[in-house]
Amino acid sequence: MLFHKKDQLMAIDWLSQKGVHRILTHGGRASTSIEENISWLQELRQHAQGKIEILIGGGVTADNANRLAKEIGTDQVHGTKIAEI
Repeated sequence: MLFHKKDQLMAIDWLSQKGVHRILTHGGRASTSIEENISWLQELRQHAQGKIEILIGGGVTADNANRLAKEIGTDQVHGTKIAEI
């Protein structure tokens, strides 16, 4: 399956029209690192602004969560083992 960025933008619009409030995304193929997807995640967030929340995940760790949130412009991230107990 090919990855088309315009399809993600159309999906954001469609999902927001259907009442979805939040999307969890890595921003790209699973084989890419979240670091490789930062600029696209920024674009997704800008496109989604006022329509639907973008929750970044897939490669978010305790070490990079704050930096990624700041770079992408979000106050939410999703990852495993982010909080230390």
